[in-house]
Amino acid sequence: MTNLFWTSETSVMLLLGLPTLAYLVVAYWRNAPPIQNLSETIANFNLFNSLYSIFLSMALVTLLVNFNNVQDDTRRESEAMVSMARLLNGLDHAEGAKKALVDYAAAVVRYDRPAMAQGEMSPEAMAAIDGLWNQAYKLQPTTKAQESLTRLLLQDLADITKCRLTRRIKAKENLHPMIFGLIVAGYYVMLIKTWLTRVGNRKTQLVFELPMFAMIILVITVIEDLNTPFVGIVNIDTSFFDYALKRVSELAGLPRP
Repeated sequence: MTNLFWTSETSVMLLLGLPTLAYLVVAYWRNAPPIQNLSETIANFNLFNSLYSIFLSMALVTLLVNFNNVQDDTRRESEAMVSMARLLNGLDHAEGAKKALVDYAAAVVRYDRPAMAQGEMSPEAMAAIDGLWNQAYKLQPTTKAQESLTRLLLQDLADITKCRLTRRIKAKENLHPMIFGLIVAGYYVMLIKTWLTRVGNRKTQLVFELPMFAMIILVITVIEDLNTPFVGIVNIDTSFFDYALKRVSELAGLPRP
């Protein structure tokens, strides 16, 4: 089973790292030609530098906001499972719904989490949520109090479904491929700019180049990491689902699958 994070990071290293190494090798062996107006040449690239920095910042902030939203929805989904289990204890003849809820919580832990490493959702959890809805349709409240509980229960189930949809949409490709293409193209322009503004002293040039290349590659790596919120160095804590499975099983009075 492939890991979406390592696939993405490998592509970043190939697209950015190899051209950077090639540039450093060529720049080391070829002397820089004299530049008549170095300050003016550098000034001509200031606008590009500013725009590229703003572009990277916007992509990073957008993905951070998206990351926090997905994390909130993940926590909300687990909370809705526990709330639904409590409400089911107030209904008569809800054994089928209780079992279906435990089955869904178990399917998320067992199948959804590994599938999210690939940016996908598991068919087992999809079948489990369908089964949970089918059991919810079969509930027959007999009193006003049970009708109120059933309404609240259906609201929790709707929240679970909405949060699940968020997980499915945001598990991968939060950054449009065209935007990532522009980021890579901008980095290539940075290489060209650095080549055109080289100075004769190689040590001075390396002191300028290496930190800049490293910083830009690190920022792009973080952007690509945030693009896969459920896997990677920075990832969403999915231990909420373990807690939800434990509590749902306890409240339903069923053994944990």
